[in-house]
Amino acid sequence: MKKLLAFLTLLFLLMSIGLAFHVQFIPLEKRFLIQSYGVNTLVALIALVLLGSGIDKKKLNLAVLYLVTVALKFTVYVIFFYPRLHADGILERQEFFMFFVPYGLGLILEIMLLARSQN
Repeated sequence: MKKLLAFLTLLFLLMSIGLAFHVQFIPLEKRFLIQSYGVNTLVALIALVLLGSGIDKKKLNLAVLYLVTVALKFTVYVIFFYPRLHADGILERQEFFMFFVPYGLGLILEIMLLARSQN
């Protein structure tokens, strides 16, 4: 539990720093960046809690829990991000990074949590 709290604290810290830097580069998209970081933080929070509880209780079902988190992220992408990013039919580099940076930060923490649980 203590390890999970450390990862959750790190999640909020990384997402806050990432958002602060990202807004500096794309100030016109501040509203969408805040939404993007908020949604990705929430999804990463859910994934970390699921994986953290799975590590402690059900090591045999850890792969299933990870697949559930992947499905959750895919669903959130299709519902929230895909319509916004593909509205004009062109996915620009800036648009891609508005989604991928917060997603990547959350994913890195999930991988770190899983890797540390195996040691």
